[in-house]
Amino acid sequence: MGEKEIKLKEINFDTPIDLIINNNKIPLKFQHCNFENYIPNKEYPSQQEVKERLITFVKSLEEYNKSKCCETIVKRLFKKNSKPKNIYIDGGFGVGKTHLLSSIGNAYSGKSIFVSFSELMYLIAYFNLLPLVEKMSQFDVVLLDEFELDDPGDAMMGINFIREISNTDTVVVTTSNTTPVALGGRKFDLMLFKERIGKFVNYFNTYAIDGKDYRVTKAPKTEYDSSKKTLKDLFNEYETKNRKKLYVSFDELINKMKEIHPARYVNFNENIDAIFIENLRKFTDDELLDALRFTYLIDILYYGSVDIFISTDIQLWDMFSEDLKDGKFKNKIMRCLSRISEKGVFVKTHDIDS
Repeated sequence: MGEKEIKLKEINFDTPIDLIINNNKIPLKFQHCNFENYIPNKEYPSQQEVKERLITFVKSLEEYNKSKCCETIVKRLFKKNSKPKNIYIDGGFGVGKTHLLSSIGNAYSGKSIFVSFSELMYLIAYFNLLPLVEKMSQFDVVLLDEFELDDPGDAMMGINFIREISNTDTVVVTTSNTTPVALGGRKFDLMLFKERIGKFVNYFNTYAIDGKDYRVTKAPKTEYDSSKKTLKDLFNEYETKNRKKLYVSFDELINKMKEIHPARYVNFNENIDAIFIENLRKFTDDELLDALRFTYLIDILYYGSVDIFISTDIQLWDMFSEDLKDGKFKNKIMRCLSRISEKGVFVKTHDIDS
């Protein structure tokens, strides 16, 4: 095996999750994002307006955390240094919400942490809510990407997290594709849920971004590589950058993901520039958890700018069952299909040399 290659068993997934949290930073894909290189579309004035509001927010956050160092009891009593309000950035796919979210972290001089909503759910399950809030409160701002509320259980955990961390000095900025007043409105009619949604709205200033949807709006098709090269050919030709390259079968990858906590999937990004997945297939009806783990892995690889190469005989749209694509995990599934179609290079399985 070449020095630029790595096997799945050689990747260390034993990093303490506490250390993963402490080392959290803006994902590689978005490390160069800033307010200057976010170019608003003049056809949609809200893009410029939200950009300016977020620049102002960063300044107010800087002032707030600077003032805390010399805050007196009198100032606290009279609330001279009030904490900036949480921010909720709402808009469709492809309007630059994650770019702006990352720009906050890149512009702010204090401590920030970037987490996806799926990652937050896994961390809550691992630590429990209040211990995680305590760990997260060491940061001045939590940058929470893709707040999802289609699943009622995840919705409640997310709302409870916001409620608890709002009692600390930490500010939350989150992105989502659903306005706060509409959260849960399509599917969940429980009075308790509606009551908590009402309180949730009050935690945020809501900024809506209009714009064209550059994401997948219909069934994504697999565009096979026209060079007739095999997956092994592409693997051998791939030139790594600062990391290595991994060749793995789809089933081997799924089995490995079962063994490790999803919060540790980020270790893929620490090790590889590219992943080559052999024999991708459709998830069966009894592989729901495997399917959800895979969608999260694609999110992780996307954030880490990991190139994805796949051999398969199916279309992307057929990877997940119709029940999954139309059910409560629809947003996860569609985001996965969108990101894998953007990052992926595909070859026919039967072209692979044995």
